[in-house]
Amino acid sequence: MPYPGTWVIACFVVVAFLLDQSSTNLRVSATGSTSFVIHMAAGILFGGTWGGLVAGVSTVLTMVVKRSAAVKVIFNCAQRVLSVVLAFTLYTRLGGTIPPAYLRSVSGGTPESVQIDVVLFFGAASIYFLINSFAVSGAIALDSGRRFREVWHLNTRGVLGYDLGASVISILVAVLYVQLQGRWGIGPVGLVGVILPIIAVRHVYGLYHRLQDSGRELLDLMVKAIEARDPYTSGHSIRVATLAKAIAQEAGMSSAAVEEVYTAALLHDVGKIHEEFAPLLRKESKLTAEETALLQTHAQKSADLVGIISSFRGSVQDAVRSHHERWDGTGYPDGLATHVIPMGARIIMISDTTDAMTTDRPYRKKLSLETVVAELQKYKGSQFDPSLVELTINSVAVRRVIAELQNSTSESPVTTLRQGGSTRVRWRDSGIWKARRAY
Repeated sequence: MPYPGTWVIACFVVVAFLLDQSSTNLRVSATGSTSFVIHMAAGILFGGTWGGLVAGVSTVLTMVVKRSAAVKVIFNCAQRVLSVVLAFTLYTRLGGTIPPAYLRSVSGGTPESVQIDVVLFFGAASIYFLINSFAVSGAIALDSGRRFREVWHLNTRGVLGYDLGASVISILVAVLYVQLQGRWGIGPVGLVGVILPIIAVRHVYGLYHRLQDSGRELLDLMVKAIEARDPYTSGHSIRVATLAKAIAQEAGMSSAAVEEVYTAALLHDVGKIHEEFAPLLRKESKLTAEETALLQTHAQKSADLVGIISSFRGSVQDAVRSHHERWDGTGYPDGLATHVIPMGARIIMISDTTDAMTTDRPYRKKLSLETVVAELQKYKGSQFDPSLVELTINSVAVRRVIAELQNSTSESPVTTLRQGGSTRVRWRDSGIWKARRAY
């Protein structure tokens, strides 16, 4: 490929470097950046070798500025260079032209094989993102001890399609460069000027994500404040939310739907903050029928509180309200059955009950994973959605989450009182584990 010039390469490196500065965090120990737009634009215009050079130099500069460890600098530089070089080497081997036919058309040349070049470009983009995602996920899996499939799924699902769509911007950047270079001879400098607004928008997008993270932290704080009223529930909501999210992901729900399930699970018991429930949560003896009926209203009251936040109305609020509905229709508050019960609520029901079984109780230690699986099997079709039970017990990823949560829990700080020589304890379970108050 012809040498594009030091000044041109330097300008592309600067733009890629600036885009790298506005990277955002992904779900598992990684960051996402739009610098790939410039890497691929350089590949389109100048070929894989020069595109790889732009990717490598900009990545090294970025990671040096961030004071990353040497091994991370080497790895990230290598995987990005490899992604660009292999993608556009394959592109040219299959008949793609550098620059493509559509760019020659823009610059005044004769259009030829435009459709083929477009198709081959998307093939190159697919290769780029697959190499990049597999390399990054593999490194994280090795470093963290997590399963590769789990890491790749969390970081790539719902993002790969977006990346392929965003790769079209690479074509637009290349077209813009050709236009600026052809008409005014300021291709590299003009490109930097045009990209700056994109960087500003990206920065605003990052601020929005940070606001979302702050909102999530406030929710966590609120849940911890509620759980402080009843030591038994310490960490319960977060564990239920973590498991519910894993089940929702394994069920193939969209990223947005998974987040809604997580939020609903986190807030499923928020209604217990009402003062009327305080005596019931502190009571050591068995609840009366009236008290049980009152305690069951927490699902509706939780939904009412959640509905105060406009963005939670709908799926999140419905899942919170219905998280005690049973598959056979004998649950509360509305007696819903089977698929009428919101999907999120069915997931929370399984997660809530599983957490009850996998945490220590005064009368027993936490149950083994095998026992938990047996109990879920026993009550599928009556309490639980049968298909979700099968998914839960057959998914390696979900069972791993259950095991990790089980190992992370310590003995529950449940109040034990001695009265007249007998030991009275209070504890609360959900689902199949009925509330006992004394023994």
